[in-house]
Amino acid sequence: MARKSDGDSRPTAAQVELARLVADRHDVRLPTGFESDGTWTGKFLDVFAYDTEVEEDVFRRIRNLVQYVREGRDIPEMARKVGLRPDQAEFMISVLRWSDYDMEEVVEDFDTDPEDAAWRDMDRDVEARSYEYY
Repeated sequence: MARKSDGDSRPTAAQVELARLVADRHDVRLPTGFESDGTWTGKFLDVFAYDTEVEEDVFRRIRNLVQYVREGRDIPEMARKVGLRPDQAEFMISVLRWSDYDMEEVVEDFDTDPEDAAWRDMDRDVEARSYEYY
């Protein structure tokens, strides 16, 4: 990364171009001003860029992370399952959310009231007994 005189790092022109290509490839948005934020661009390339031999790994990671977030799993578990560090998984999730990936957590509506469950079971039993079997 190129260095500015005040010590802040800036990505090189090649890194900026690569980030744009990778973002297009994975249908994610880059934040305004990423061209001058070497730290953010470096994190982005670490997580989303790939070797041509392992391109499918990035698509798999994205697909799996989206599913894991929807299932409500925790970051360390997700990171371990997709082969990233927890901070990398968290960064990837934030970019995907910011890029409008559908990552709304899906929570099953479990009825925990035992009385409601008992009524539901009785209704099912009555329904089952109402059929005549010949």
